[in-house]
Amino acid sequence: MTDTYIRRAMEADLPALAALEHQTFADAFREHYPPADFEAFLRDHKSPAAVEKAFRQEGTEYYVTANDHQLTGFIQLNFNKQPDNGTLLPEPACEIEKIYVARAGQNRGLGQQLLRFAEKTARERNVRTLWLGVWERNPRARALYEREGFSAFGEHAFVVGSRRDRDLLLGKVLPSIG
Repeated sequence: MTDTYIRRAMEADLPALAALEHQTFADAFREHYPPADFEAFLRDHKSPAAVEKAFRQEGTEYYVTANDHQLTGFIQLNFNKQPDNGTLLPEPACEIEKIYVARAGQNRGLGQQLLRFAEKTARERNVRTLWLGVWERNPRARALYEREGFSAFGEHAFVVGSRRDRDLLLGKVLPSIG
């Protein structure tokens, strides 16, 4: 695994970021949902307008990787955000809401690098708990998170159309600096 340059996404990245988010989500999950439900979800949650809204949300930061000026992966961090299932994590808490890698960049350690970058960024900001949700039927992602020290603390629903899937909530308490 070679280290990849990871940088904060800029406004100029929004069109490519929206396209990458749409494509990576579709590649990962399209086959698991009824077509009409999935297309409605993409339209409502993965459109350029939806990605721009998330990008501009207070406390949210996107970071991207690129190869030859084309985005290959991204991560979305939500600082000072607690889980929506009622669990209160040691604060300050930071959610990794999205972490996706384009098919061409998969199996090269890019997801692990993005995850480690998130942890480094969180530590630099004195975040106490880093957490995320992962679909219970995504064993590759779960294995990566567990290898990186995340453990389950709860669950919540992820809804696409009429289907409710169970996301496992995984967290990692970071040691205090200083």
